[in-house]
Amino acid sequence: MKRIYILSILALAAVLPQSMYAQDVDSAMSYRRSSLYSFMISHPDKKMDSEIVGAFMALETPDKYNNHDLSVKCITSDSKKEDLQLEVEEFFVRNDVAKRLVSKWFLRNKETGGFEPSLVLDRGLYDASALDVEAASQTKRGVDALADGGYELINNTFVIVNDITYVDHEANADAATNIMTFIGGIATAVTGDENNIVTSLTTLGSMVSSMISGFAVNTTSYLYQLDWNDSVANYFYDNYYYDKPALDSASQAAFLADAEIAARKAAFEADDSTFRLKYVGSYKARSDNPVLRGLYNPEDVFRKVCARAIDKNVMNLQKNFDQFKVKVPISSVDAEAKTVTAKIGMKEGVTAKSKYEILVPVFDEATGKFKYNRKGTLKPDPKKIWDNRYMANDEQAVGSDLNATTFKITGGVGILPGMLIREIK
Repeated sequence: MKRIYILSILALAAVLPQSMYAQDVDSAMSYRRSSLYSFMISHPDKKMDSEIVGAFMALETPDKYNNHDLSVKCITSDSKKEDLQLEVEEFFVRNDVAKRLVSKWFLRNKETGGFEPSLVLDRGLYDASALDVEAASQTKRGVDALADGGYELINNTFVIVNDITYVDHEANADAATNIMTFIGGIATAVTGDENNIVTSLTTLGSMVSSMISGFAVNTTSYLYQLDWNDSVANYFYDNYYYDKPALDSASQAAFLADAEIAARKAAFEADDSTFRLKYVGSYKARSDNPVLRGLYNPEDVFRKVCARAIDKNVMNLQKNFDQFKVKVPISSVDAEAKTVTAKIGMKEGVTAKSKYEILVPVFDEATGKFKYNRKGTLKPDPKKIWDNRYMANDEQAVGSDLNATTFKITGGVGILPGMLIREIK
């Protein structure tokens, strides 16, 4: 019966899809995002590690994902270890990370072991107060459809592990100093032209200044996905799920006297094989040279470089792996101009060459799950691409004064606010 209860609540998704299209500009940002837990690997033996850790800890979860962070946001590693990915996966197993992610989805109470579905309801955009749970449980579609609602939400839970290391420009600058001095000495000896020394030193000064101010990092991001399928979900509901009891003395006594609940609690805590994270892929890149305009202290530089490096990797992971791509709702439609706006921009990799499809979620009776049908296609207006990268406003970047990107409708009719867009190749 507990499984019927949770699935019945979630089943509201099957009867709500049309409400998406009645959203105004502000509410259009309320949509079913994927969820993300991100943490980093620290290398205490490497230069600038503490500054990088501090910068990372000050960053927020990318706004196109729900924050599903656990308590651990940073783990340390010996830089000499060759198989960092193996070390990360051993950390997952040793600390039951996948099971903790599931526990967070259902707000598991550590003392009673009970679960409750309010986070799933909230992220699924279900209005729990409007539900008649008993009525929903009487319909086959009500129960069956929402196995899918919870499946889509929980299955789209990702973990990103960021390995961030400092690129030591000062070492390069020292090498450049020696080279330029040597070149200057040779030039003087050959030509006797003292002006050549001045030219060499001017060039050297510019080079060294650029290297020292150009703080940069190398970032490798490893992407994992929670392995939540029908089999795992059914096993969880059938064997572990029960409502969270209150903790007053009377109910606690009743809780402790309930042998079945006690058995479920113990079984869930002992389970070390049902819940897993599956490796999706990785991306490695070096950060771009930072624009220093608007930066007034080293901490700002560190945060800006790290934020943009991580965003760059996230963007490329989205391009390379379809399951990680974000779907963003259309905020507004101008039927006369044949344009739409959406709150997505350069941070997510929007360029003049980007292409997007417009999607409508449709419940598939045959499979009992939702699928996304293409409604149309879009391309960005090159002059109206939003620069929403970290601290873009501070550097007064072109497009940073916008609050959305404008897209031209290149195909499709009947486009409405709230419909979803997703990048295509």
